[in-house]
Amino acid sequence: MRLSISHLTRYLYTAPARSNINELRLTPEENNRQKPGELSISVDPVAELREMRDLFGNLVHHFEVEEGHEELTIQSRSEVETRGSLDSAMRSMSVPLREFISSDNESLYEFTTDSTFVFKNSATWREAVDVHLSCEKTWGSLIQGLSDFVFEYCQYEDQSIHRMATSSEVQECKVGTCQDFSHLLISYCRALGMPARYLSGYLYDPGLDCATNAEFIGSGATHAWVEVHVPSIGWVGIDPTNRRWVDEHYVSISFGRDYHDVAPVRGSLIGGGIDRSLEVEVAVRAIQ
Repeated sequence: MRLSISHLTRYLYTAPARSNINELRLTPEENNRQKPGELSISVDPVAELREMRDLFGNLVHHFEVEEGHEELTIQSRSEVETRGSLDSAMRSMSVPLREFISSDNESLYEFTTDSTFVFKNSATWREAVDVHLSCEKTWGSLIQGLSDFVFEYCQYEDQSIHRMATSSEVQECKVGTCQDFSHLLISYCRALGMPARYLSGYLYDPGLDCATNAEFIGSGATHAWVEVHVPSIGWVGIDPTNRRWVDEHYVSISFGRDYHDVAPVRGSLIGGGIDRSLEVEVAVRAIQ
């Protein structure tokens, strides 16, 4: 499936801002599910974009606007070709849970411990174990069971009205966004010793593309889901917000321990006033 993505971010300030420094994670990268095509990123006021890689290898664009300004606009446009194989997810259904990771695998360690938005506690462990006991004893069954639990017991709230919370807070109130649900699922996985990481990207919704009703929850904005590292297979993606394995509808941008590592736009500035506003517009369309 060939997709085009438009992502507009606009900051409006009530007083002049300066020394506005930003990091952007907006670029689809090549992996076994997707092949990126054309990419353009523009900034107004005009600024020079520099590229670097973060600690996880994600591509980051960096820029700084020194002069005073009362509005900052970031526009990214990209194309990507996605592939729809669910082979890894299906294979994970036959990997027995007794095949847990080696404790000396340093490359996976950081995806098993607490992070900025993800915490393990006794309540997390109890809920995860309850699901574990009700599932067939394979990695795929347990991953799907934990994702189903989040979907069934949590209420989705639109990103525009919800404040992002920690996994512990979401576990208690059972309300959140795709980012929150991903954090919660990660906490359940890590509580059971399963390496899990946070994916940031986009979700193609055929309903929105046809100007009808949305078919997926959380589409029309940036999206988040989870990948779990399954022995002998590798990273397998699942979306707890929509109760589905990751397929050709998903475009990944970056991964990390949680949202803090992969925010699409992150910056700091001097000035800008108190009553600032943010506008974000995301559109994902199929290329015929």
